[in-house]
Amino acid sequence: MTGERPYAMVTITDVYGEVRQISGTLASMSIRLEGMERRVTEIEACVDVLDRRRYALSASALSAAVAAGGAVLTAVLG
Repeated sequence: MTGERPYAMVTITDVYGEVRQISGTLASMSIRLEGMERRVTEIEACVDVLDRRRYALSASALSAAVAAGGAVLTAVLG
């Protein structure tokens, strides 16, 4: 055993040090998680915009086709 104390020799100071280290690690992970959550929210917003544009594009294409059909009918019948 190099520098380690047997299990029976664990002190409050040892436990306190480990708890502080774990607390620091958890705080760091929490900050990273908050950043990732913000990024996911941004990506979801971008996907929503793309979905709306996709549906708007198909609606405008349908509208253009109806207008073209109307123009052809007007030219033929007119």
